[in-house]
Amino acid sequence: MGAVVRYPRTGTTGKVVRIEEIDGRRYAEIDSTGLYYRVDELIGAEKTNEKVEREERSLEEYLKEHRELQEQLEEVWEVGTIGAARAAVNPRPVWW
Repeated sequence: MGAVVRYPRTGTTGKVVRIEEIDGRRYAEIDSTGLYYRVDELIGAEKTNEKVEREERSLEEYLKEHRELQEQLEEVWEVGTIGAARAAVNPRPVWW
């Protein structure tokens, strides 16, 4: 912990504040985002570009935000699966 790392897919850089094992894989929490990244996808970095300041949230605020995000994802999933089912039943003809 404390190592400065970068996630190459997004360029996110920060210090590792925690390591967790989830479903047999190791994840590192990065201070700049508060998100977990797979350890095997992180690379070492020389330093962070800026001081990170995160707003503290209560458990209730976190759970509310989590529920709202989950509801949004469920709505998107439902719309996507309904659209896919309709396309399978009534596919549009392909015109060359």
